[in-house]
Amino acid sequence: MLLGLSAVSGSVLTDAEQHLLDAITASASYAFQPVVNIHTGRAVGFEAFLTNVEAIGFDSVDALCDHAWNAGFLHRLDLSLRDRAIAQFVNAPACANTKIFFNIDRRLLDSSDHDAEQAIRVLDRHGLGAERVVFEFSQKREGTSSRHLVAALDACRDNNHCLAIDSFGRGDSELRTLYDHAPDFIKIDPFFVSGLADDSKKRQFMSAIVDLAHVLGTVVVAKGVERERDFLACRDIGCDLLQGYFVAHPTADPGELREVYDAIPNALARERRKNETDEPLISEHIEALRTMPIGADLTTVFETFRANKSQHLFPILHEDGSPAGLLRELDMKEFIYLQYGRDLLQNKAYGRSLKDFVIRCPIADINTEIERVLEMYSVSERGDGILITKDSRYVGFLTAEALLRIINDKNLRVAKDQNPLSNLPGNNSISDYVAHSLADIANGYDFVYFDFNDFKPFNDVYGFRQGDRAITLFADVMKRRSFGLPAFLGHVGGDDFFVGFRGIPRDLVEETVRSMLDEFERDASLLYSPEDRAAGGIETRDRHGQVRKFPLLSCCAGQIAISPGENRPDADTLMGLFAKAKSAAKKSETRLYTLNAAGKPV
Repeated sequence: MLLGLSAVSGSVLTDAEQHLLDAITASASYAFQPVVNIHTGRAVGFEAFLTNVEAIGFDSVDALCDHAWNAGFLHRLDLSLRDRAIAQFVNAPACANTKIFFNIDRRLLDSSDHDAEQAIRVLDRHGLGAERVVFEFSQKREGTSSRHLVAALDACRDNNHCLAIDSFGRGDSELRTLYDHAPDFIKIDPFFVSGLADDSKKRQFMSAIVDLAHVLGTVVVAKGVERERDFLACRDIGCDLLQGYFVAHPTADPGELREVYDAIPNALARERRKNETDEPLISEHIEALRTMPIGADLTTVFETFRANKSQHLFPILHEDGSPAGLLRELDMKEFIYLQYGRDLLQNKAYGRSLKDFVIRCPIADINTEIERVLEMYSVSERGDGILITKDSRYVGFLTAEALLRIINDKNLRVAKDQNPLSNLPGNNSISDYVAHSLADIANGYDFVYFDFNDFKPFNDVYGFRQGDRAITLFADVMKRRSFGLPAFLGHVGGDDFFVGFRGIPRDLVEETVRSMLDEFERDASLLYSPEDRAAGGIETRDRHGQVRKFPLLSCCAGQIAISPGENRPDADTLMGLFAKAKSAAKKSETRLYTLNAAGKPV
């Protein structure tokens, strides 16, 4: 046999069971699917999938594991399969310096043939560092093995393996596991990822999970991504890594594995929103703190503190450069400065090591929007700062002071184009948004141009201050009614406004726009005197000098609906479509008129 597994302690196998184990060992083969950085497409790891189980008489991998469990050789089977997967992994050039994600049956610790030393020897035989192995646990068999999850997590951590909860959201105890044990990774169940771009409830759920995970220093993988629209939604929500058919199918051919997968940069180039990244601001303000490896002995730790007296915390890194957490002088103070503290820690009988003092810290990719980084920091328990990574490797540390400076710099930059009355982006930002949207062929967009009806007579009678109140009122209505949607709000100037919706169903766009028009009309009536409100309008001179009655303030909306993959109009043509739609909206009883990209009514 491949591993000499008959020598492993445990139950004695029958000839048939031994033959089955030998057959599996001989025929087992793995396919690998990349897990990539959501901002760059660079592979940070590959998940191993066992193939051809049907050839040895089983319908699925689960059925094979169930049989091995019942026969008493589950752990020996796992070791055999793990050895085969790692052998394929280390021989694939694209897998160098990446992690292997390997699914673990949680019943292993209860298996009669369990032997922890064998697992260590598998890695040693292939020269693979423990931190490059990510063991994935799931809630598939809660009734039989949930009591062993804590023990499994602790055992893996003791051996410096990385941990992941697979298909997060499927089991009812996973939030508790995330809170108590802060695994290195969680993989969001494909149910929540599929159709994410079109489902506001899924977006709210995933956003909450992402925020919680980041506070705990856990990396979020969006699993099962098949559409570009869902990829972009995962990126907007703040997921760190991506896995699914959109990037690549699993493959057993090592020549098909890549260091960088083009699906991500190509999609970002089409969307043209990568230019909006805050990476330049973050790069300018992060500190390159002195780091320490997770395997450093405590004598080295003490010497590092002594040699860097002005540095009170140290990022601790795995061998592959990914952050494990922070080591703070405050947490080691009693050992560093007490007379016998160092001697106590250095005593092997005491059994403490560096990893016993490492604390988890929020981690953010350098491409993350600074507002989301601020959210991570604001709910972080300790408030030391944020570990910044690029392609999952540590590049620097962001302190609270630096974070505030970045926010201030960004706010100043935005303020230059912000309308002082509505606090909404102005024409430059609107033009940039439209240009990026027209270049994004993969997504559908709805552009809406708002214009007040009879605003000049109202302004003439009630004055500019009351006119400003009407403008501020509509800006507030827009913000309130579009909250939670992928919408861009802009103020063209005066009583003209703009909203862009990306990738949401057209009936939801229409419902949102109508609610804006109705709420504004209702609230704007309160800006009039009781007498004018009762009369339903005001009498004043029109632009030709004739006295006539004007109704109470309302607003109309001209909408341009652009479907995914549809030919885009250029900017000049779009302005013409806006004028046509707005003119038709003013004549419409509904005050909303929609054209498609070809100028045809919708």
